[in-house]
Amino acid sequence: MGKTLILSDIHFCKKPSKVTSAKQLRTLWDSCDRLVLNGDTTEAHSSRYSCESKERAAELIELANSDGVSTTLICGNHDPISSEHDYIWCWDKTVLVFHGHAAFPKIAPWSWRSPLVYKARMKYLKETGDGFHEQLLAVRRASHDSASGVFSSNRPSLPKMLLLACPAAIRVFYGWQRFPSLVSSWANQYAPTSRFIITGHTHHAGIWKRDERVIINTGCFGFPSHPRAVIIDEDTLSIFRLKLSRGNYSFGRVCASWNAR
Repeated sequence: MGKTLILSDIHFCKKPSKVTSAKQLRTLWDSCDRLVLNGDTTEAHSSRYSCESKERAAELIELANSDGVSTTLICGNHDPISSEHDYIWCWDKTVLVFHGHAAFPKIAPWSWRSPLVYKARMKYLKETGDGFHEQLLAVRRASHDSASGVFSSNRPSLPKMLLLACPAAIRVFYGWQRFPSLVSSWANQYAPTSRFIITGHTHHAGIWKRDERVIINTGCFGFPSHPRAVIIDEDTLSIFRLKLSRGNYSFGRVCASWNAR
């Protein structure tokens, strides 16, 4: 498989993101053969920045390709149709890489759209049946409904949105707490061979053990988390904290490492 670098939640053009240029990440894929962008690379939700964020993602992919690094773009809830990939497996289906939003029944339970997204997801599952691929397809379709404005007519008024801000913040923290267990529970049903699961989505970096699995979240490139990177090299899976210095990212300390074979 060669050496693979996994990053998540770049959120090109979103205000909290600290990545404004693909060149800021270039040193990270030095000596790698493959780059995996694990969801929310671009901003389909933003009518203002959607096109520009896609252009920056394309520049990143072109830059990596020019360095001999192939890129796999995995869909997240902010970029649900950015590619045809919802996941990748590594090492004989013991390492699962996916964005992680499928673990939440409502995908993003802190959002005002979450009840509508949940209803759409259940509708799509009813049409297709319920399995690993069907789950991810239903999540993709429901996320696309959300990102494309299907639910815009249900958007709360500004005063109501302000009233919802505090409950939404509480749901974020509750989501952080529940996420590792939800991911492992989802995997018990749909990806039982997984021993390591690499996610993003919640913007809360961490490493947890649940049900004899290691759940890894690589955080995001902006508030409120420090980004992390996963390197899979031959038989070793390592997690690195990333440092931002003079506008460019580099590897910091090793957070954890395993022989994952």
